[in-house]
Amino acid sequence: MDEATSGRSRAEHFRSVADRLRGIANGLSYELRRADQLRALADGFERFAVRLEQEQEADALSEP
Repeated sequence: MDEATSGRSRAEHFRSVADRLRGIANGLSYELRRADQLRALADGFERFAVRLEQEQEADALSEP
């Protein structure tokens, strides 16, 4: 597995974690604060996935 594939699979993994966290948050109808915390954590995973993809694109453009 090369670095680009590894970065993409890591980004996909972080997105799936974010999706799971959002699903859990949606099921917490009586714990609104906890649900908000999980959504914020999910947003962080999503941002990390985006950053990994951006780094992969930058690396691909800088290779000869």
